[in-house]
Amino acid sequence: MDDLYNAIQDGYNIDIIYIDFAKAFDTVPINILLDKIENAGIGGKVYTFIKNFVSGRNFKIKIGDQLSQNYETFSGVPQGSVLGPLLFLIFINDLSNEIPENIGVKLYADDVKLYIAHKNGIERDQLNKALFKLEKWTEDNGLEISPNKCYVLYLGKNNMKKEYSIHGLKVQETECIRDLGVLIDSKISFNNHINMIIKNAYLKSFQIIRIIKSRDLNLLVNIYKTYIRSQLEYATEVWNPQMKYQIDKIEKIQKLFTKNIYKKCGLVKFPYEERLIACKLEKLIDRRKVADLSTAFKIIKGFTSLNSQKYFNLSNRPLRRPLLLRTKKFTNRTKNNFFHRVVNNWNNLPNEPFKINDPKKFRNFIKQYSIDKVK
Repeated sequence: MDDLYNAIQDGYNIDIIYIDFAKAFDTVPINILLDKIENAGIGGKVYTFIKNFVSGRNFKIKIGDQLSQNYETFSGVPQGSVLGPLLFLIFINDLSNEIPENIGVKLYADDVKLYIAHKNGIERDQLNKALFKLEKWTEDNGLEISPNKCYVLYLGKNNMKKEYSIHGLKVQETECIRDLGVLIDSKISFNNHINMIIKNAYLKSFQIIRIIKSRDLNLLVNIYKTYIRSQLEYATEVWNPQMKYQIDKIEKIQKLFTKNIYKKCGLVKFPYEERLIACKLEKLIDRRKVADLSTAFKIIKGFTSLNSQKYFNLSNRPLRRPLLLRTKKFTNRTKNNFFHRVVNNWNNLPNEPFKINDPKKFRNFIKQYSIDKVK
């Protein structure tokens, strides 16, 4: 997302094409996969294990009560396995080598997107060339694209919306698309995503209250954490709500759930803050702040593969406070970018947590620290 925010900040428009492979995991040629594994430097017992894992698999066809004879399969990686997505990622990893350098490429298992930041039509022609390269790569590697399931998302003001095609078929335009579980819209407002998770959270809340017969408060709280709160907090670093009405709508889910389980358990009515203490819960807005700060800590302290100097500017006044961050320029459309949003909260922390070098200990410190001081 940072690439997109930065491009918009600099006045560029962006075209993003989401690629869908037909039955991706089922059609990976095993012989090509094994060659790529060897080329990646994987050998010895690990290679032998993977080869045995993907080779020699048989299947039968059942029609009614009748079964066919055994057939050996020469393609596909087992879905539902831990290794499946990793093997597909190894298989598809060389795709980025075929795409022009000025085209952004993001790969995660069978989720692939190509994008370009542009100010004129000539730059966008490079994206068409990238699609042609993609078509050639899929032909050489035994995969097939589903053009009718590919989409283009246009970002930026006055984007002229150039048409793109795959195998001669026009790529469909979309105003909103799911990207690794998060709904991205053409305005990067995340309204669609927030509305979706709120709707799903209410549905699950009512189901839990209706279906679970237990009146054990701790049990109901644990169910809430597992099935509702986890969805409300997935990837909040990306879509963190910036409007007060959005923040209130999300918090209202937890308010209502704690109120309902108190009623279900026959407990006396208490204000929301007191219910939180009894249920050992925190306000969702506070938990999102903790998540932001914890992620920033991991990046700055080198616990991720991200280059912290690319995303954060350290202050040139280190004597004032270690690891003080400088705010980058932003507009109303880009101010909710994680790397802008977290700076003020980070700089308002006391000195103590910056002496910590363990992410878990840092998170625990932040949770214990009065989050109200982090404005």
